[in-house]
This record gives sequence, C-alpha cells and structure tokens, in this order.
Amino acid sequence: MYCTIDNIKGITSEQDLIELTDDNVPAQVIVSANVNKAISDAGEMIDSYLRSRYTLPFSPLPGLIMTLACDIAVYRLYARRTKLTPPEGVSERYKNALKLLSQIQKGEIDLGIEGTDTPEIGDASGITDSAPRMFKRDTLRGF
Repeated sequence: MYCTIDNIKGITSEQDLIELTDDNVPAQVIVSANVNKAISDAGEMIDSYLRSRYTLPFSPLPGLIMTLACDIAVYRLYARRTKLTPPEGVSERYKNALKLLSQIQKGEIDLGIEGTDTPEIGDASGITDSAPRMFKRDTLRGF
C-alpha cells in the first residue's frame, strides 16, 4: 500500500470519510475495510502504470507516489457512491494523478529512484547480421 488511512484523513474530513465508507443510515463510523479497499485499488492502478519502468514495491516510497495514491483512493471512495458526484477538487486531483502517472511511465517525470534495467537506445544487442536480400525491387519487377 502506498498510503494509509491516516494519510487519507489528512486530506479528507472525518465526516466525509464516515459518509463515504459507512453504508448504514445514518452513517456513524469510518469503515476501515472500505478505505483499505480504495487504497489497495489505488496501489494496483499505480502499479499498472509503473511496473514496466520501476522495480516494485518502491523502497523507499517516493512522496509523490504517496500523494497520488491518496488522491486516487479518495476518488475511489466517492466512486463507491454511485449517486454522489465527487467534488470538482477531488475529480481534478484524480485526473492530475493519472496524467502524472502517465508522464512517469513515459520517463517525462523522474522519481529520483533507480528504474528497471532497460537497454540504452542504440544498443545493438539482439541484432544479427543477415544474408543479403533475395527479393529486391529489381528481381520482383513484373510480378
């Protein structure tokens, strides 16, 4: 997991968390299982973007990844409530998180940690010499 319930409490009010996680009427407590599910879903999404670029799990955890996990998890909590539209700020943070993950995946943003081993551009490993072309433009003329 890339964030904790305490991290989520730092960006969302306790009352909002109660209403987003407790399915009883009236909602009374934060249901940690629902928060943990949203956090787990956020982690899976982050992993799906970054597993080809970085060795997972991160150690140490970059702060940016924790922030993105929190933003995605809060959005996922709102997604539990099908008739509740997330506030504009929550939706914007979610969209920005996905955009940043895409940029990290492409290497446009560097997390400052070592990534997976990938061959350098121009690396000739795997390229072999081959026989001259048998069928050329001149030999195929007329077919």
